[in-house]
Amino acid sequence: MPIDARDAAAAGFEALERGDLLAARASFERAISAGATDAGICFGLSRVHHRSGAAADESAALDETLKLEPRHLPALIAKGDLYSLMEDVRAAASYYRAAIDIAPSLKSLPAEWHRELRRVEAACERFARDYQAHLLAALAAEGLAGPGTARFTHAIDLLLGKRQIYFQQPKHFFFPELPQIQFYDRRIFPWTEMLESKTAVIREELRGILATGNAFVPYIQRSAHRPAFDPRGLLDNPDWGAFHLMKSGAEVAENAARCPRTLAALRDLPMCEIEGRTPTVLFSLLRPGAHILPHHGFMNTRLICHLPLIVPPGCALRVGNDTRAWREGELVVFDDTIEHEAWNPTQESRVVLIFDVWRPELSNKEQALVAAMLKAIDQFGGPRREWTD
Repeated sequence: MPIDARDAAAAGFEALERGDLLAARASFERAISAGATDAGICFGLSRVHHRSGAAADESAALDETLKLEPRHLPALIAKGDLYSLMEDVRAAASYYRAAIDIAPSLKSLPAEWHRELRRVEAACERFARDYQAHLLAALAAEGLAGPGTARFTHAIDLLLGKRQIYFQQPKHFFFPELPQIQFYDRRIFPWTEMLESKTAVIREELRGILATGNAFVPYIQRSAHRPAFDPRGLLDNPDWGAFHLMKSGAEVAENAARCPRTLAALRDLPMCEIEGRTPTVLFSLLRPGAHILPHHGFMNTRLICHLPLIVPPGCALRVGNDTRAWREGELVVFDDTIEHEAWNPTQESRVVLIFDVWRPELSNKEQALVAAMLKAIDQFGGPRREWTD
């Protein structure tokens, strides 16, 4: 900065501090005329215009400040304040949010700017509440929350930041162009009512198994043929137990013999049939205090079904941004390639019947090709191993 410009800028800040707005303005303008290209000087001039009530000139000086230094925190807040006075809430919020976003990256801030940040954060929260109330009122007049609006309500929750966007992220195989649905409406499956009507007899067979003691094995077990990692703390852990009636596409003879009515209830369902891999049918036991941490399933061409049999209050399943408590006898169908987790905070065990079905969007030909693909994979490079999620 030229010496004359530096001297003029210093004089401008001194005059601004003592409240001499005419002298401050003259000094800042002289500094700019002398070749000063400093955001601080432009911001100082904007403060003169602000105190003088010259909003248009203040705005022009702030624009020049932000042109020279786009991350100038005080200028961003001041620009937001101008738009707020003009009741241009969306523009004001954009400047306020920019200031809030960059503040953590700045090494140090004066105490006064911490106060300013708290002020604009409160303003953004107020804007958000007003915006939400306005939007929901307009949509309520169009029938929001009525029949047939569940998907749109979900979309509005995403728009308002009430929910996070989750997508399918299968661990091994992704089939494109399938809908991103977290929980399916169980009523779309024609076999739901029949299966739910069998809850009592299935539970009776389950109780016979529970009465025998240690019939359940850990759901996730170590394999001698694969590296063993345990990111969720459930490897060989009986807190998440399994009693398989069918595993890797075949009945587990001893277990199946103990549950003939359960298998009969599933016989006509469109279960995912892949040689050597599925169907899988099991009683899944979650012991008191157990928590299955967030994870993703194997492939998105199947859906996971739970028939809740023993569910203490407080047990729940989260899929994506939707959390639901299991209800005994009420089928749950979900896409396990969307991030999901489950927990049992109670002092009792939770047990559900788990099985997998083909996604209804797949054609018979597509199902056959998926099955053929996995069969071909199993035939390559060594013996087939257990399917692990």
